[in-house]
Parts: sequence; structure tokens; C-alpha cells
Amino acid sequence: MVALLLMAKGNRTATTREVRSSQRQRRVRVYTAWHPVLVALLEHVLPEGWYQCVSEFQLAREPLRVDIVILLRSRRGAPPRPRLLTSVVGEVAEHTLVHFKGPIDELERDDARMLLAYALQYLVVAEIEAPAAVALRVLAPRLTPRFTEALMSLGCTLTPTGPGTHEGRLGVFPLRVVETVPANAREGEHLLYTVTPGMVADPGGIPALSPEEIAVFWALLEHVEQVRHPLPGQRKRHMKDEKRVVESFEQALARLVARLPPEQRLAGLAPEQVLQAYAPEQRLAGLAPEQRLAGLTEAQAVLALPDAMLRALSEEYLATLPRQTQAAIQKRLGAASGRQPARRRKTRSPSR
Repeated sequence: MVALLLMAKGNRTATTREVRSSQRQRRVRVYTAWHPVLVALLEHVLPEGWYQCVSEFQLAREPLRVDIVILLRSRRGAPPRPRLLTSVVGEVAEHTLVHFKGPIDELERDDARMLLAYALQYLVVAEIEAPAAVALRVLAPRLTPRFTEALMSLGCTLTPTGPGTHEGRLGVFPLRVVETVPANAREGEHLLYTVTPGMVADPGGIPALSPEEIAVFWALLEHVEQVRHPLPGQRKRHMKDEKRVVESFEQALARLVARLPPEQRLAGLAPEQVLQAYAPEQRLAGLAPEQRLAGLTEAQAVLALPDAMLRALSEEYLATLPRQTQAAIQKRLGAASGRQPARRRKTRSPSR
């Protein structure tokens, strides 16, 4: 009987541990990997020194965080007008809450209700006396009828103000909804493509970027790399869609580089770095005979010869070249003839 009681107690203890372990697993915060992309994007287009971009905010004394980005005015006065993404960061208030839906998410009814709840709770926690200091932004691929209906049930009617932008008031808060799919086609808004469904389905379809937008895109690539490989001291987060984000940016980068003229692709590279990508015979193509051999070692000069001249060289001369050079010549001549080069027989010394 004692043994049975101990076994039962042991089973209960094990079950309790399993439950606690399961609860801990459920409490693990899973972040979408598109979220830091948006944060980095906004940080680079906001006027420098005028705003602080808060990627998440504690909305209660207990751990409760929401997937919104908060733009906080950090200086008094009239800030300069941003040149990029004005649909998102233009005319922001002292406190602007940006509710974000990534490329594979859609706006639902609850998004409207939660956004209003977040704004009201933010007033309490941030100790803001004047609600007029707070504005709301919604960033999503498309408006959905269910989201629009939910807004109307809360007394908010949206009015189109441009391709992909809509304005209204949710309670006491001014609201702007930006549809990233139509909006990214506008000049100065092309970087919005990085958070649209197109970035997942067709990364190479990213619009042609201006030099200023390309500079921001390079900065985004650095942030994507940090998502995959955090810097020393940074905590690795659980990221939803991490693989999709990385692959999408790599493909978009390949398309952007392919569009650049040669002089821009090679900008900043030393001549020797460029030449390392080419075989000796490729480096010398188009040069006059007297220019081709200038500055080359004997082995490099031999490798620069056409195949017909290589075949004319005697075996005695080839034997004086470095083994690596001999192997390269044999490989070239064998590939040109479509068969493996025959091995040369070792000459036997006459027996004494």
C-alpha cells in the first residue's frame, strides 16, 4: 500500500511538472520576423533626432505587450517633413500608435476593437492627460470589409485620401489606415513593398528604388541578418516567418543588384578584388598581345594562352612549370577535347 501511495504521489508530481512545463511553453512569446523589419524601416525614414521608435510597450503592471509600434516625439517644435513613407510617418502626433499586419496577415474585426482598447489603455499607463496627443495608424496589405464594418460599429467611417490611404476618427483618436499593396506603387513609398504579400510571393518584383531608398534597404538587410544571427549579448527571439523574411530579402537583393549599372555594382571595390572573380584568360580578353603579359608571372602568362597554343608546347617545357599550373592546363585541354587528358608515362631510367 505504501508503495502504491508513493507511486501515485510520484505520478502526480510528474504530472504537475508536465503541466507547468506546458504552461511555460505556452507563455513563450512568439514574435513575427516582419515586426523588426517595420521598426527598422520607420527608424530610417523618420527625421533624425525628432522621434523615438518604441518597438513594444508594457500596457499593464502584469506582463501584457501588444504588436504595435509607438512613435514618440522627443523634441519640441516643427519637425522637418520626412522624404520617404510619408503615408505612414507624415503628420505624426506626439504619441502615434502604429498597428501592423504583416504580409501574410489580414485585418479582422477584433483588430478595430483591440486598437481602441490599446489606445485607451496607453493613455492610462503612459499617464497622458490630453487624448489629442495620441494618434492611430494601421498598416496592412489591404482593407477588409470585416475590419471596415467593425470600425463603423465603433462610430468610425473611413474616407479615402489617396491611393491606399484612408482617414477617420476612432473614438477621440485620429486614425489613418495605409494599405501597403496599392500605396507602395507611389513615389517615395516603394519601400512599403518589403512588408507586402509581394515580398513573400515575388521578392524580385520590388519596384525600382531611388538612391535614398536603396540606402535604407541596405540598412534593412543588416537588421534581417541580426534577426537570424543576434549580436553578442542580444537574446535570440522566437520568430514566426523568420525563414521567409530572410529568403525574401536575399531574392530582392539579387534583383536590385541585377538592375544596377556596372559602375554602381563595382563602386568601392579595389581592382584586385574585381579581378579575383575571373580566370587569367578572362582577365586578358580584349587586351593587345603586349599588354596581356605585362606584370604576369611565367605560369600566369602560360595560362593566358589560347588552347591551340597550349597544345603546341612541348612536354619538356610543361614539366618545368608548377604542378598546379600543369594540372590546370591538363584540365583545360581535356575539357576542350571532351575527354580526360591522358596521363603521361614516367620515363624509366636505363638500367645499369
